[in-house]
Amino acid sequence: MTYPPNPETNSSPQSSTEEAQLLAQLRNALLSEDREALRALRDEWEDDEQWSEKVAPIIQERLHFLKENFHAEYGDAVRHIVTDQLANSQDEIINIIYPRLNTIIKKYITAQFQILKEGIDGQVKSVQNRFSPRHIFGRFFGASDSDIIMSNLDHPEIQEVYLIQRDTGLLLGSFSKEKNLDQDVIAGMLTAIKSFVEDAFSGEEEHLEMIQYENYKIFLQNFPLYYFAVALTGSISAVEKENLSNKLFSFAQNHIPFDITVVNTTLTENISANLFEHFNTLAIKS
Repeated sequence: MTYPPNPETNSSPQSSTEEAQLLAQLRNALLSEDREALRALRDEWEDDEQWSEKVAPIIQERLHFLKENFHAEYGDAVRHIVTDQLANSQDEIINIIYPRLNTIIKKYITAQFQILKEGIDGQVKSVQNRFSPRHIFGRFFGASDSDIIMSNLDHPEIQEVYLIQRDTGLLLGSFSKEKNLDQDVIAGMLTAIKSFVEDAFSGEEEHLEMIQYENYKIFLQNFPLYYFAVALTGSISAVEKENLSNKLFSFAQNHIPFDITVVNTTLTENISANLFEHFNTLAIKS
C-alpha cells in the first residue's frame, strides 16, 4: 500500500530560506515607521540642545508656579519643620545667642552707668563752681555763666576718619584735616594693634574700642565686615561717644555697600568723599 508524499517532510532547505526572507521583508515593511520614530526619538534624546529646548520651558513653568504658590503649597510644611527644629534645638540656640546678647546688655548697662555718673559729676561740679573764687570774680567783672562753663570744657574734635576692612586691613576710605603719612600704612598699623589686643585678651565677643596716644584718642566702631577708626583731639564723654557711634552707624547704613567684594579706586574715592562731607565739620555734642 502506498501513501501520497507529505509536503512538510519533503520541503527543501531552499524553500525554508525563502520563507524566512519573506517574513523578514514583511516585518521590515510593518515596523519601518515605528523604527524611524524610535530612531528620531533616540537622536533627539541624545541631542542636548534639542532636549533643552523642549524641557526648559516645562522647568521654567514649574519654577514660576512654585514661586507664585510656594506659600500655599508648602507654607504649612515649612512652618512645621522650622517649629520642630527650634523646639528640638533650644539649647543650641541659647548657646549661640547668649554670648552676644550678654555682651550687648553689658555694654548698654556700662554706658548708661557712665552717663549717669558723668551727669552726677557735672551737677556736683556745677554747684562747686558757683562758689569758687573764679566764679565769684567773674560775677563782679561781667563774665557770664556760659563763658565760665565754656572755658572749662574741652570738646572733642574729629581730625581723621578711616574706614578699614576687618579681615584684610585694606583701607576702604579716609578723611583727614591734615596731610599725614601713607594712610594705607596707618590702616594696616591700626588693624595690627586691634588684632593684637583682641587676641591677647582672648575676648571672643570683645573688641578694642579706644586707643589713646598723647593728645589723640582713636575711637573704634566695629562692624561685621569693616570698622571705623576716628582720631579725636580733646576729651570725649560717654554721651559724646554714643552720639559719634550713632553718626557712624547712620553713615554705614546710607553710604557703604552691603557686600564689598572688590576694593578699587572708585570705591575708596566715593567713600572718602562721603566721609569728608559728613565728618569734616561735624560737632560732637554731649
